[in-house]
Amino acid sequence: MSQPDYDQYLGEYLKPGESLALLLDFDGTLAELTTHPNLTQMSEETRRSLRNISNSGKAFVAVISGRDVDGVKEKIGLNNIVYSGNHGLEVLYPNGSRENQGIPKEVADNFDKMIDHLNREVVHHGSWVENKRVSITFHFREVEQKYIPEMAARATEIIESYGYRANAAHAAVEAKPPIQWNKGLAAEFILGTSFDKNWRQRKVIFAGDDTTDEDVMKMIKGTGRSFRVTKDKELVTNADHKIPSVDAVYRLLKWIESRICE
Repeated sequence: MSQPDYDQYLGEYLKPGESLALLLDFDGTLAELTTHPNLTQMSEETRRSLRNISNSGKAFVAVISGRDVDGVKEKIGLNNIVYSGNHGLEVLYPNGSRENQGIPKEVADNFDKMIDHLNREVVHHGSWVENKRVSITFHFREVEQKYIPEMAARATEIIESYGYRANAAHAAVEAKPPIQWNKGLAAEFILGTSFDKNWRQRKVIFAGDDTTDEDVMKMIKGTGRSFRVTKDKELVTNADHKIPSVDAVYRLLKWIESRICE
């Protein structure tokens, strides 16, 4: 897949000096996927460009991640953008205020029990459980392929037995509370509370690499512009365009930076 031509993709949509809302995923979008979330780092070049965009006075920036909200803020380290964690269940604003989606008490009470059960039964051969306080991710990226099908299936059964939703992710199974919420609804909430009911008249650009990001792509389809980070030419996506890599996201940021600062 060749390097994207952002003049072609966005030149007519975002005019020089025009304001926009920029929404981004983190892992696999702003930073390369790694074998362990703690190892993931965003490049200084990407951080610098994101800082320049957020400091421009022309851009509203929000990062919507599967990580817990404080964890993604720690990884990015910028204070003047909105952070949303646990696929939108948590929102942290630059002024320190927070919004959290309510989780039924009977489900929340099962959280520690679910983690204990997963640790007892399916954590082996390199798999592990990431506790994100509101949700969990059962990781098996370093597990030999022959163990994965049975391991993932059993993890899914355990997660659902405690009232949580099990979703497939990159070399992982995620456990989310059983509430009707996703990254798309989170993006709509963030834009609606940060602007007004007419926020759809604003220019909105989003980039993400995962199936969970498709909800944002659907939400802004027809009014915004979205990019799916993937090398799979056959992948069916709601995004307006496919781009091949984290480096292509950096090039997108540099294009936006030059465009709004003209």
